[in-house]
Amino acid sequence: MLSIIVTNSNATKSIGASSMPKRVVAKLIHRNSIRLPFYDPNHTDIHRAKFALENSVARFAIIEQKMKSCEVNASCSDNIQAKLRAKTSVGVFFVEFYIKDTSHPVLAVMDTGSTHLWVQCIPCENCAQASIPIYDPSTSSTYTNVSCLSEYCEALHRPKCDERRNCKYEVEYEGARPTEGILARESLIFDTSDEGLLTIPNVVFRCSHESGEKPNAVMGVVGLNYNKLSLATQLGGKFSYCVGKVKDPSYGYNQLILGEGAILEGDSTPLDLYEGFYFVTLEGISLGGVMLNIPRATFERRASGKGGVIIDSGGESSVLIQRAYEELANAVRDMTELKSWFKPYEEPNALCFIGDVNNDTKGFPIVTFHFSGGAELGLEAESLFTQSSPTYFCMTMLENPDDYSVIGMNAQQFYNVGYDISGKKLYLRRMDCELLDE
Repeated sequence: MLSIIVTNSNATKSIGASSMPKRVVAKLIHRNSIRLPFYDPNHTDIHRAKFALENSVARFAIIEQKMKSCEVNASCSDNIQAKLRAKTSVGVFFVEFYIKDTSHPVLAVMDTGSTHLWVQCIPCENCAQASIPIYDPSTSSTYTNVSCLSEYCEALHRPKCDERRNCKYEVEYEGARPTEGILARESLIFDTSDEGLLTIPNVVFRCSHESGEKPNAVMGVVGLNYNKLSLATQLGGKFSYCVGKVKDPSYGYNQLILGEGAILEGDSTPLDLYEGFYFVTLEGISLGGVMLNIPRATFERRASGKGGVIIDSGGESSVLIQRAYEELANAVRDMTELKSWFKPYEEPNALCFIGDVNNDTKGFPIVTFHFSGGAELGLEAESLFTQSSPTYFCMTMLENPDDYSVIGMNAQQFYNVGYDISGKKLYLRRMDCELLDE
């Protein structure tokens, strides 16, 4: 069982090992943030929009690959998820924390579709060189290996044992080297704005000693799905995040909360846990309060497992199944202010308009996603469009010729999104994330 230690300038407080951390707060840093060591001040909004599109398309490819693999392979989760580390998709937000002590900072991708927490560890053959030093477990007195007999080892896909009966893992994927390492325990430290430094001992994680290619400074993944090995499950099965102004590199109020103190407020909708992803029941879409002609069955996940709507943290754009996308695109095109539309050659599944996004979308009506149970997600123009070149802007919704839809982080900005894994509920509340720092 995990315990928690609170450290600040006034006191150090330790809660017994039988207690679960009630509230763990972490800053979320957008991959384009000025706070990142690899921030490039020469990148413009148009550069960032291009990267966001590429990242989103790569993320959709990962999801599609995984869903198709799961149709024929019941134990597909770990193998396919590893592709996150080999492809161009590197997620949208980084979680900032320390491992072992405050001399070992980590930037790890927040991923609601990942089963585990992993961190690069020395020795690490073929690991990408990061701007931040890689964690060395041999220097830590709080690091321990997980036994092959552990329930956590059994939760891995095809675990192995070394000569000392430590739990090993190896994941292979196409186009890159395999990743392998040891399942271990270590202390994680989170720098919260309200309670100082919070130390959580004995967190189970994958200590990666061999990795494929990864972008600079991506040192790991914070898995937040419902698997036993995910950080969300280890900290009590509840978490929430609030993100705002995704396109602003200087915005600093994005936040992740783990544990019982997660913000589960607002209207709720059933959460379906399937093949490592969180599915929601989308019942319809409206534009300016007028429901679009989309049959409810369009969004249903069928008995075969195909179809459905995933809410995801790994990409900025969203994709809609063809019937739903065509209805929304037609309704947007019919707006008198947006007549000069086209589909760019480099991304034929996108809908674009000649003009300036800030001037030409003023007063644009809200697009609302309507979920089972009455929860709603309202997308204003900032969440629906992005300037893709000096002469045109595009919808951040893409058409998916496949049979599933994905709600990305652009659509979720300006909302607090709360997950109750055991209760199988998703909570949505429109919120100014800056208020969480007060």
